[in-house]
Amino acid sequence: MKEQAELAKSGQKPKEKKLETRPMEDKQVIVHLVPHSHTDPGWTKTFDEYYSGADVGTQHAGIRNILDTVVDELDKNPERKFCYAEMSFLEFWWNR
Repeated sequence: MKEQAELAKSGQKPKEKKLETRPMEDKQVIVHLVPHSHTDPGWTKTFDEYYSGADVGTQHAGIRNILDTVVDELDKNPERKFCYAEMSFLEFWWNR
């Protein structure tokens, strides 16, 4: 930090650092695709509108449909995974 402040005062630009790279041992890249859904309760629609899928003119999202469909698909293939962050929707769906 001190070095950066001194460079800024002098008008000099800091030296660019080169990224260190490691050779890939087997040239195979593993990519993990994680299905997920992200919805903010009350962001552009009310909680109920998001849950039911009402007011599609604002945003097309129906949480009940998303969760119903995801659970159906997870039942068909137990190796599948799904991430979900909005516990308020999950709790409402679970307790219905």
